Amino acid sequence: MNKKNALIASAALALSASAALAEQVSVVGLFSGDFELNDQAVTELGCAVQREGSIIAAQGKLEYDLTQPDKFVILDCDEPVLGRPDRRQVASALLFKGAAIAVFEGALINFPIDDHNSDVANRQYVLKLGYYNNADVDARAQDLAALNMKAERLDGHWINEAFLQVHAADGIPTPDKVVVIHYENAEAADQFRAANAAILKDVSAFNDAHLTSFTYLVGSASR
Repeated sequence: MNKKNALIASAALALSASAALAEQVSVVGLFSGDFELNDQAVTELGCAVQREGSIIAAQGKLEYDLTQPDKFVILDCDEPVLGRPDRRQVASALLFKGAAIAVFEGALINFPIDDHNSDVANRQYVLKLGYYNNADVDARAQDLAALNMKAERLDGHWINEAFLQVHAADGIPTPDKVVVIHYENAEAADQFRAANAAILKDVSAFNDAHLTSFTYLVGSASR
């Protein structure tokens, strides 16, 4: 199986009845260099860290120039950050080290997941940045739901953790969604991809039909 198909397995995430109903303001940041987050600045901004981790690979057909990031962070915030100059200035102090590549802000929807069998530090994380073509929104929703139903019947399938409905961005044009999924660990991810070529083709077909541009960022989380 080629690398593209191996990574493209991470595509599907549907807004379903299992998703948490409450939406909150969230920020997803992508960074390069020797990244070090300033936790005190995060607190002063009225945010809390939901996920922080490393990026080791990128794959997809993103039409915009995006340097492959080394790190990512997902913050839950009390109020928007990018929309106000004073809060953007405070946000600039979030890093002790490193440089911001892109920042996305919007409404985060968390999916309830069972953490008992999966240590966060062992998981393989995948963040997908996606730009929809909006050619057939109803068909997109139906295809996405069908992909998730197929995946749920397969052993070792990806876990839908959250998605960000992006309202504002800095660094690259605003994507429609940032999807966050994980596998129990990297070995489980490789095994799933190797054993399920059919669903990889379905995911690829979904991307071809409904997205104009996308990239997958693959890595792990430290918290």
